[in-house]
Amino acid sequence: MHKTALDEESSLAVTERGREVPVAGRYDVIVCGGGPSGVIAAVAAARAGAHTLLIERYGFVGGMSTSALVTPISEFRINGKQHIGGIPFELLRNAAALGGADIARSSGNYPVNDEVLKLAAQRLLLDSGVSLLYHSWFSDCIMDGDRVSHVVVQNKAGRVAYAAEAFIDCTGDADLVRAAGFPTVKGTVLQPATLWFQLARVDTDALQDIFGDAVGGILPVSDTIRDRLHQLNDQGEIPIFGGPWISRFFHDGMVSINVLREPTDASDPEIFTRTECSLRENMHQMIDVLRANFPEFKDSWLMKSGIQTGVRETYHIVGLYKLTKDDVVVPKAFPDTIAKGAHVIDIHDSDGTGQSDFTVPKQEYNVPLRALVPRGSRNLITAGRCISADGPGFGSVRTMATCMAMGQGAGVAAALHVQRGHSMSQMDFAAVRELLIAQDAIVDFDNCAIGDAESLSSDVEMSEA
Repeated sequence: MHKTALDEESSLAVTERGREVPVAGRYDVIVCGGGPSGVIAAVAAARAGAHTLLIERYGFVGGMSTSALVTPISEFRINGKQHIGGIPFELLRNAAALGGADIARSSGNYPVNDEVLKLAAQRLLLDSGVSLLYHSWFSDCIMDGDRVSHVVVQNKAGRVAYAAEAFIDCTGDADLVRAAGFPTVKGTVLQPATLWFQLARVDTDALQDIFGDAVGGILPVSDTIRDRLHQLNDQGEIPIFGGPWISRFFHDGMVSINVLREPTDASDPEIFTRTECSLRENMHQMIDVLRANFPEFKDSWLMKSGIQTGVRETYHIVGLYKLTKDDVVVPKAFPDTIAKGAHVIDIHDSDGTGQSDFTVPKQEYNVPLRALVPRGSRNLITAGRCISADGPGFGSVRTMATCMAMGQGAGVAAALHVQRGHSMSQMDFAAVRELLIAQDAIVDFDNCAIGDAESLSSDVEMSEA
């Protein structure tokens, strides 16, 4: 087999030339990543008085909800009660006012139009005084002892540094945490990735039965479509799939589909590149299958696909606390509660068409600030899917509404670090709570009907994530 020059040098290393990196700006708080958690974190920090910069690799914000077309955003309500409010719900209200979100659903699973959400989120950021830096990829950071002093980004201007007093890692993959040298972990089996797509000219009238609201945390699925896809999968005609979950996309004839599924590691660029190529092939195959097998889709055409495959899981931080399945099923009264979750524990099989765990919580549960703080961190906090959690705990807390709520907690904590100098590892929880309540967040923690209160004594569990 012929070896390329790259193959021959794959075990070698090169020395990059030394260079000075210009510092392009100084801020109170810098947020890396403009996904659901990053948008809300930046707004929360800015509204708490911090001069805030949001760095985003694309030319828009919204993360998985816009770049990967993930909808609905789940979930804001359980048992007829809203458990996520504040800035996350404000964003959805704004999107609804623009015709790009349905917030009337009693389940709290709110469908969104990705294009409208891009605009609503950008307006929210700019109106709150957040500075935006698009088309810039986080590259590295500069440390001053146990503090991050600068982040380095790569963009068309080259390598550029930005300084801040506090930093929030909302990259999803703990990029800043890993660059700073704080410990992370990654499971041996990761949840699979999904490439979402939208179809036009679908007979949506004939699919009305599957466009209903979620019941008990479960979205409706067409048994007819699923059974036929199972037959084709058993015959080796199509690869593994999920659902399919098919949502009406705001207009007659348009749907958004979550059906593709493939195991991958999105933190490995070579592996994830193969996944992107494979899923794009599979998407066109699946559309042909839908046209050929189901009359509702016979005239459909591809309107849009995600500009990237949707990622469920890569790295997790080793935090001051690890959220567990027991914390989801038996809610704890964490005094450092900064967010709430209620989504089902939903772990997608990496090698099949089902879910390896599907547990429905009986009520909302509490997410502690400590699960967002890397162990040993002074001025760096996280929000979003790199949270410190075990597999089942992560299977629920990873969903976007809860990530948004985490972002608000992280943004407030970062602003307090700037104002009062509290280490992230020794944050004044009462002060965080006071600011969150002022921003209309729902952070009560003393009404856990199932679980018991946990004191923040020195013997609080500090197990590995």
